[in-house]
Amino acid sequence: MIGRVATFSQINYLMTLNMSTQTSLNAVENQESSGLKAQTYGTLSGDVSKVLNIDNQISRLTTDGNNATEALSSMQESYSVLGSVTDLASTMLSDLSSYMSGTGTDSSTVSASAQSWLSQLTNLMNTQYAGSYLFGGQSTDTAPVDTSSSSYSPTTDPTASDTGYYQGSSDGTTYTGSDGFSVSTSVQASDPGFEKLFRALSLIVASPSSSSTLSQAYSLIQTGESEVSNSQTQLAGASSALTNYQTDASTKVSTLSTLASSLKDADLSAATVTVTNYQNQLEASYSAISKLLSVNLSKYLT
Repeated sequence: MIGRVATFSQINYLMTLNMSTQTSLNAVENQESSGLKAQTYGTLSGDVSKVLNIDNQISRLTTDGNNATEALSSMQESYSVLGSVTDLASTMLSDLSSYMSGTGTDSSTVSASAQSWLSQLTNLMNTQYAGSYLFGGQSTDTAPVDTSSSSYSPTTDPTASDTGYYQGSSDGTTYTGSDGFSVSTSVQASDPGFEKLFRALSLIVASPSSSSTLSQAYSLIQTGESEVSNSQTQLAGASSALTNYQTDASTKVSTLSTLASSLKDADLSAATVTVTNYQNQLEASYSAISKLLSVNLSKYLT
C-alpha cells in the first residue's frame, strides 16, 4: 500500500492542536451562552475559594436583612398601637378633669367611661400582628392582658404596683444579627406606664363616686401616659438602629454581589472575539490537514 510522504508527524501534531483548540472553543462558547466564566465552582480555578466565601457572606447578610424586615414590621405596628394608647390616655385625662370639676356628675357615667377605657386599653394591649401578640414579650401565642385574672387585685393597695393582669413573658423579644448586633424589639404590657393606666381605671371602676379615687387615678394616668410615651420613643430609637443595620446589610449584599459577578461572569465581548479566533484557527488547521492528506507517494512516482 502506498502511504503518505513524511506527513504523519505533521498531521498528528495538527490533530493534537485541533483537539486542544476545540476544547478551548467549547469552554468559551459555554461562557458566551451562559454569561459565566465556568459552569461549576471546580473550574473557577484560584477564584473558587473567593466566590464561595462571598456567596456565604451574601446568604448570611440576606438572611439578616429578611429577619430585620420582619422585626421592623412588628415594631412599626407596636409603635402605632402605643400612639393609640397615649391618645386614649389623653381622652381619659380630659374627661376625668371634666368629671372632677363638674357638679352632680352621675357615678354610673364615670364608671361606664372607666369600663369602656379599660376595655379599649385591654384590646390595644392584646393586639396581634401576623398571628402573634405584640405586647407579651417572648410569649407571642397568649393574650398578655387579662384584668379578670384572680391574681389581679389593684384595690387591695391602690398605691402599690400590681401586674397580676399580665399573662405574658418576663423576657422581651430581641433581634440578633449573625454578626452579634442586637437590639430590643418589643414593649411589654407589664411595663410601668401600662400598669399605672390599668390600675387607675380599675380603681375608678371600683369607686366611681370617690373624689379622692378620681384624683389618684388622674395622677396615675398622667404619669402612665408620660411613661408610655417614653416607651414609644425608645421603640422608635431601636427601630431606627435596626433600619440602619438593615440598610448596611443591603448595601453589603449589593457590593458583594457585584464582586462575585466580576469573579464568575464572563466578558461576553471578549468571549465572542475569542470564539471567532478559535474557529478561524480550526478552519485553517483542518485545511492544512486536508492538503497534507492529499500528498501521497504515487504523485512522486509518476
